[in-house]
Amino acid sequence: MAAPTPDCDYERHSILSSLIERYGSGIPRTMLREHYRCAPEIIDFCNRKFYAGQLIPYKPSSPGDDTLVVVRTAAGNHMRQHTYGGRTNQREADVIAEEVLQRFCAGTRYENIGVITPYRRQVDKVADALLNVIEADTVHKFQGREKEIMIMSTVLDESRQGNFGIGFVDNPQLVNVAVSRAVRRFILVTNHDMLPSSRHIRDLVHFIQYRNPDDGVIDSKVVSVFDLLYREYSAALEPLASRLSKTSAFASENIIRTLLQEMLTKEDHFSDLAVAQQILLRNMLSDISTLTTEQANFVRNRASLDFVVYNRVTNRPVLALEVDGFAFHEADREQQVRDRLKDAICRSQGLRLLRLPTTGSGEELLIHTELLAAIA
Repeated sequence: MAAPTPDCDYERHSILSSLIERYGSGIPRTMLREHYRCAPEIIDFCNRKFYAGQLIPYKPSSPGDDTLVVVRTAAGNHMRQHTYGGRTNQREADVIAEEVLQRFCAGTRYENIGVITPYRRQVDKVADALLNVIEADTVHKFQGREKEIMIMSTVLDESRQGNFGIGFVDNPQLVNVAVSRAVRRFILVTNHDMLPSSRHIRDLVHFIQYRNPDDGVIDSKVVSVFDLLYREYSAALEPLASRLSKTSAFASENIIRTLLQEMLTKEDHFSDLAVAQQILLRNMLSDISTLTTEQANFVRNRASLDFVVYNRVTNRPVLALEVDGFAFHEADREQQVRDRLKDAICRSQGLRLLRLPTTGSGEELLIHTELLAAIA
């Protein structure tokens, strides 16, 4: 919903700046200089950056505590621009769930941890990754509140689309509010290059590096085999890059084909398994009379599975895998309907189906876990 007047736009204004815009800069005001909420290391950034050093912090510091930390994702363009508006970054959500909570939030009750991000769609990504046990919301919704530990996901990357969002994410009021919501620790989760074209976030990163030159910036270990689709990717993926098979016109499918072939070849408990590619769903089903009319028509229309792992002795299917590119799946509502149809058909026939979104991470472990469960 649009703001009734420009001075009431909460995305541009705090309560104070809203009043100033409406009544003019001559409105009487008094600055509350004493600050009790944040650890002094946290409010020191805001004090230098936004308050010209006028604040007086009264909360005692905690020596040896990682009060300010930057966690940067592995190299690659992980942000996605949605067709119907908004931006998300699944990798940053995964980093928060798989690394940040364990390393920097251990021993802290969930209700004392918050995750903030400039984008509403990213709130949903983070909430899903954290199973809704930790509160996540936009920076604007957290204004006036606090958490012992605050984690911020900046979402943007160095792509052209990412640079278009700098003005919104790097808004000084937004950065000030985000940092000052943290009582004891603030963790910035951002892209590998740490948004060098920004101004305020760049200063925040440099401030953290200055305060903690040894451990202020942490490199995430969360990677995806699909990072090979980017021009830059983690060095940990270079061995896989050199072994890729070229059986498909789609690089993403070549990556998964290579992973599957190597996994089935190297591990004894998978020695009876083989993999086939682009298998018609109709050829997997002995009887489609039990399907709904919509499902049966979908099958007859040459619906296929990207990969099927099967027992080469009995020819029985063990596991189906789908590689879900963002543009053709998550960003396409019609394709989402088709995907749900395929999921329902596989469930009704007792066929395990693993979807691998190209925006995800940890695919090798996911595939291995599903294969073990399928043959158990």
